[in-house]
Amino acid sequence: MQGFAQVMGRVSIFLGMACGPFYLAAIALSVYEVFMRYALGAPTSWTSETIMMLVATAWLMCVGAVTQQRRHITVTTMELLVGQKLWNRLTKVAILLSMLAVLGLLITLWDPMVKVLTTMQTTGSAFDPPSPTYIKTLFVLAAGLYFLQLLANLVTPAKHLDEPTGIAVE
Repeated sequence: MQGFAQVMGRVSIFLGMACGPFYLAAIALSVYEVFMRYALGAPTSWTSETIMMLVATAWLMCVGAVTQQRRHITVTTMELLVGQKLWNRLTKVAILLSMLAVLGLLITLWDPMVKVLTTMQTTGSAFDPPSPTYIKTLFVLAAGLYFLQLLANLVTPAKHLDEPTGIAVE
């Protein structure tokens, strides 16, 4: 299982780092839209929806990296109060509960994704991209990534993580 955890960690970190350019592109498109709208008086019909898709993609695909690095919100005071041994047990319970919740999310998201893949949905705007189809599919992929990274975290104790890479060390 450690091999799985290492591969999963590398995939999650890669995807997390690969999302940076999406945010940069969203900023550049925002500047472009402001220039087109206010300097030239020619607003676009596509930048707002494109920006939303770029940011949504980056946000969803970073879930594995945030989970792998254990950078999500935690109550660290509890760790100090209960001691390391009990904290490790509580962490395992929290990961198992998270996996159960994400599994429920995956089950809930599956049918809407299948529906939009058989009959593509678009926004209905002037630009009319297939954003609903894209986002519903991406939600399932991100939830799957999240579940797999939680599983990897379950088999990799936090104290065995190397901080810069987040990959388990021997």
